[in-house]
Amino acid sequence: MITLVVFLIALALLIFSVVMKNVELKYGRKIFLASLFEKCDVVIFKVLASLKLWWGHVNFKNTKLIFSWIIVSIRNSVTAMKRRFDHKQSHFFTKRVHDISKHKGSVSFFLKDISEHKKSLRENKTE
Repeated sequence: MITLVVFLIALALLIFSVVMKNVELKYGRKIFLASLFEKCDVVIFKVLASLKLWWGHVNFKNTKLIFSWIIVSIRNSVTAMKRRFDHKQSHFFTKRVHDISKHKGSVSFFLKDISEHKKSLRENKTE
């Protein structure tokens, strides 16, 4: 459905541009679109002329050095980011060593409460 709508809009714009061009040719004068395009053409030609002037000042002898500098700086920045990422995320990628001799404590709070209660009963008996 969307494709049909886009096609119909494009077809209507194409027909409109052809009709406008025929009207321009028939009456021998420019309609609003042609005058607008001419104004834009002047701006585009000015930009292209300044770009051509700027491009004439480029020294192609140093382009190899510039590209090598860009590649080295990109490589250094990627390496620095990788080091920062590895440093911050290192605990995710390393395997933790478990100490078997270390007592882990109770598995749940309920068992912890029971063990504390038993411990308090033992202490009360000894007193």
